Amino acid sequence: MSFVWKSLYFCASGRSLYGERRRCLCGILAQQGGCMMELPEKIMLSQGGGGAASAALIEAEIVSRFAQNGILAGLPDAAALPEGMIFSTDSFVVTPRFFPGGNIGKLAVCGTVNDIIVSGGIPEYLSLAMILEEGFSRKELGEILDSVKEMADSEGVQIVTGDTKVVPAGAVDGVILNTAGIGFARKGIRLGREYLQSGDKIIVSGGIGEHGMAILAARHGISGAESDCASLRKFADEAFRIAGQGVKLMRDPTRGGTGAVLTELLKGSSCGAFLEEEAIPVSEKVRTLCKMTGIDPLFVPCEGRMVAIVSPEFADEIVKSWKALPGGELAAVIGTLDSNAEEIVLGGAWGGKRKLILPDGDPLPRIC
Repeated sequence: MSFVWKSLYFCASGRSLYGERRRCLCGILAQQGGCMMELPEKIMLSQGGGGAASAALIEAEIVSRFAQNGILAGLPDAAALPEGMIFSTDSFVVTPRFFPGGNIGKLAVCGTVNDIIVSGGIPEYLSLAMILEEGFSRKELGEILDSVKEMADSEGVQIVTGDTKVVPAGAVDGVILNTAGIGFARKGIRLGREYLQSGDKIIVSGGIGEHGMAILAARHGISGAESDCASLRKFADEAFRIAGQGVKLMRDPTRGGTGAVLTELLKGSSCGAFLEEEAIPVSEKVRTLCKMTGIDPLFVPCEGRMVAIVSPEFADEIVKSWKALPGGELAAVIGTLDSNAEEIVLGGAWGGKRKLILPDGDPLPRIC
């Protein structure tokens, strides 16, 4: 049985944890992580959190219908299209809309821009679509759009098209944003699971879990936590400058956090991984909040962090350069790929080991 602090959920359920029971969900069966997971007849909040329930839903409903084109099959953050074009889209429903370190407008730009950046691209164009609730404050909308403009201008990307809909009061919660982005691949760069080798290093650009914990703190009136919401362009620039094709894979650990991203990156590869638990950077504030709530920081979302897998000879130099960047002070090497391992294993300070297991759902819905 799963145990959670129920008040963490934006929408409380009158039943058990959104139908979760013994790591299963009642309904249709879907394959996930080598075992069968049951899918419910109706969509549940936990299926949007980037964990095992989310992956099972996508596998059953999206991959089964659309992955035959070959582009979607690997479920990339951004699609690599002909002529070096990279395309991505994301929707944003975060609550609260304003939080320490940003708001839904800044997040809408960073989220899509970062998906293009970690896919080896340089973002250039964005669309902006809005679904507004009748009665929503024009002042608040203006503040959100000012943040969109400020972030887009700082990244050198242009808002070139969009759409606006207004729905009756109660049909949505204030505002929903969607951004889609187009960028172009960096020359001489190649990213993919096929390039992974035993001995490659896993590096992270800063302390993990800061966005998710900032949202949690804002919801419960706790001060001191701040989102890491930011562009990853400078971190990518440094990694590619130092290592070039020695950078094998990149990802921004948003929904599902670092643990979910690593599970996804290594799925279908010939390697497992060993993570040094003590090396994983977690700020004292995030660590304290995670202990209070019983949430593993490995599964808490970030919005301004990069996880990369690189050739071992470049790892320390990249991390050193990242530490010199704002937000990169806690950058670290956190693990190593191992062709003899079939799973991701965490090693503790006292020699203990445990498998990295994706949670079924998400204790922090609506964080982006």
